[in-house]
Amino acid sequence: MGGLRIRKPDIATGRAYEGSPSTASSPNTEGNKSATSRLKAVLFREARRGISRTVWIIVIIVIVAGFAAGEYAIGLGSNSSGGSKEVDIQIIEDNPVLQIDHFYPAQIYVPMGENVSLAVLNTDDETRVFTLPQFNINLTMASGTTQRITFHANKLGNFTFVSPVTPPSPVSQGRPGKCLQGFFNVIQNASLITTSSSSGSGAPGSTYCANPLGNPLG
Repeated sequence: MGGLRIRKPDIATGRAYEGSPSTASSPNTEGNKSATSRLKAVLFREARRGISRTVWIIVIIVIVAGFAAGEYAIGLGSNSSGGSKEVDIQIIEDNPVLQIDHFYPAQIYVPMGENVSLAVLNTDDETRVFTLPQFNINLTMASGTTQRITFHANKLGNFTFVSPVTPPSPVSQGRPGKCLQGFFNVIQNASLITTSSSSGSGAPGSTYCANPLGNPLG
């Protein structure tokens, strides 16, 4: 009976197997392998989701940090859609009663030959005029509004832009708004930059006209 194989019962499962129990395939073992494979797949998917969430969090942090560092990035010379350089200037009202205002930034540098898209925002509580006569610019901005103009910086030199004296406002107790001045500098081989006071937004009253009558010098 050397060729006869005896089917022995498996005490644990009640099923028969041929030969030694050590060589048999247990259903519990197969089930454990399947469960392990499913667990690995789940862990892999979760790991990928975790990585994706981490990447998005980093991207958001970088964007927010960029905005914070830029402080609105006023006048730093970004490219506009029309191929010109954008420069933003604000007329900032520091004290409406005492009529204390200033330009920010008060110094602008542009390279010779640049097309400039200049926007002037008036945060004063009364209408303001902005002039840069060497480039035939004369803008009028109502309170809280912005005017934009595009021009060609085709003259070398240091030029003065001005917001003249304004009539007294309803809250200024008869005080007129002071003349403000800043400087538009066209330089050879320069990058478009702006500078202002070290305070970051300009000191109150820091850009008054050199002549108290409202006619800037220079």
